[in-house]
Amino acid sequence: MALTKEFMGCSLLERSLCLSSSSSSSSDFQRKLQKNLSINPAFFVPVQPRRSVHLKKTRTFTTPVAAISEDLIKASVSATQKAVKFKVRAVLTVRKNINEDLKEQLVNHLDALTDKIGRNVVLTLLSTELDPKTKGPKRSREAVLKDWSKKSNIKAERVHYTADFTLDSDFGMPGAITVTNKHQKEFFLETITIEGFACGPVHFHCNSWVQSNKDHPGKRIFFTNQPYLPSETPEGLRVLREKELKDLRGDGKGVRKLSDRIYDFDVYNDLGNPDKCSDLVRPTLGGEQRPYPRRCRTGRVPTDTDMHAESRIEKPLPMYVPRDEQFEESKQDTFSTGRLKAVLHNLIPSLKASLSAANHDFNAFSDIDSLYSEGLLLNLGLQDGLLKKLPFPKVVSRIQESSQGLLRYDIPKILSRKHS
Repeated sequence: MALTKEFMGCSLLERSLCLSSSSSSSSDFQRKLQKNLSINPAFFVPVQPRRSVHLKKTRTFTTPVAAISEDLIKASVSATQKAVKFKVRAVLTVRKNINEDLKEQLVNHLDALTDKIGRNVVLTLLSTELDPKTKGPKRSREAVLKDWSKKSNIKAERVHYTADFTLDSDFGMPGAITVTNKHQKEFFLETITIEGFACGPVHFHCNSWVQSNKDHPGKRIFFTNQPYLPSETPEGLRVLREKELKDLRGDGKGVRKLSDRIYDFDVYNDLGNPDKCSDLVRPTLGGEQRPYPRRCRTGRVPTDTDMHAESRIEKPLPMYVPRDEQFEESKQDTFSTGRLKAVLHNLIPSLKASLSAANHDFNAFSDIDSLYSEGLLLNLGLQDGLLKKLPFPKVVSRIQESSQGLLRYDIPKILSRKHS
């Protein structure tokens, strides 16, 4: 009976110890039990292992729950990343020719028709980051330029076109864009602006001619307006930049076409014309000992007389210049106008002095000054017929219309401050 009371005292004491952690009043209850029941302290030793077993069960129960919850979180995150897509818009600025001949107009109408059946302008956006699957830059799906056929009749100097891209959320920052021209005619691309990224608009300053796919198979690539050192170039753009540099340098082979944009160099071995006359033989300028001066390599066939001399191109055949370095339409008109004005400044006064019996001597400095302020009258009867026979009739008529029949001389710099 005494032993039964001791065991009952142990169980009561364990229960009181558990209650001691939750209430401060349980400590008084424990002291009363020890005093009334006279329990031996040796019976409290087995309490420690039972308490540790209870903690081990708790640990083994909570660990698998944490592992399952992490898997659920990873699965939900991956599912949301695959599903997120967003759209961006590309705005292209294309510069058109104002004065087009009949052949160019027919080609424009043909491009407008074929654009509707799939022979259009295609764009692809490239990221600065690498794709782990292809080991190349991340690429968007191809986007077609919109409304080319609808805007073919616009007479403005610059026309804007759009294209829409659908990108994944892990696409990264755009670093380059490719343009494929499936039309028959080249076009001059000024700028490309990509709108829709969180960082703001991304600009591509192109200012280059995009040739037709039939003349130059492949895609033209343009990079963002962000310079990089070779060591700091993103992995997604490194191979593309090396390929672009290789294309610009050329391989030193073949005959250059007017649509090429290759900047390789050669010695001056086309200054003479030995096939025409022995007196026209000229030495070669440049070489290994004297590398300068140099010219753009053309790759023309050598002459029959001298294998080291390159054959010449005579007018009106054009000389090879990289396509992006050729004069644009407005600059060519300005150059032609200035050249014609230089001829007229010397031709018309001499004709006027030889054909007219009137005295046209300068009586005062004001007569000289009138050449810059009033100009020289072009409507002089005989000279009208002569001007019609001169080249560049459009330029002549433009001069007459702009100056109202007067050919004004440019003010010399020494007198420009006085007239300003």
